[in-house]
Amino acid sequence: MKCPRCDSKMVDGVCIKCGYMKNGNIVNIDYENKKTDLEIYEKEYDDMLHNKHVLKPFLLGSFYVGYKGHLIAGILLGGIESLCFYFCYRFFEGFAFNYKMVFGLIFTFMVWILIRLILAGVLNSLVLYLDKINIKKIQELKDYKVILAYHKSTSLFLLILNILICIVCLGFVIVLV
Repeated sequence: MKCPRCDSKMVDGVCIKCGYMKNGNIVNIDYENKKTDLEIYEKEYDDMLHNKHVLKPFLLGSFYVGYKGHLIAGILLGGIESLCFYFCYRFFEGFAFNYKMVFGLIFTFMVWILIRLILAGVLNSLVLYLDKINIKKIQELKDYKVILAYHKSTSLFLLILNILICIVCLGFVIVLV
């Protein structure tokens, strides 16, 4: 059943978000003050905690970490992921005699899907862990609750920057090898 006031889920006739009851009364619970720092900092905390939306982590892979605001970790994971795919391709290419490219690409694609499925299940937990580390640093400041509230938890700019830096680094690696 949906709450007529805020359209959230109602449990046993009481809205779990605003406290509205079937009989019209309102339970006054101040949920804003009961939120943890991590819930304030990460706007999609509930979805990430329960891993509800795994399409973004699956499609973006290691770049999802950079998209959520952790650029250096996203770049490192992107480089590791790229190297894994390269070595995987070279490994599977060595088994085929006449159809090296097709065989290597097919098995590399299958391994890519498997790695992305694993990343989709793990990356939300990794991002929440990195957010906890950032919050510990922010808590040393004077008005840290305001900083936590105004934090933007996703950034398309950081995603594009993450991808560009990984491409440039991969280009340098290819030129050096």
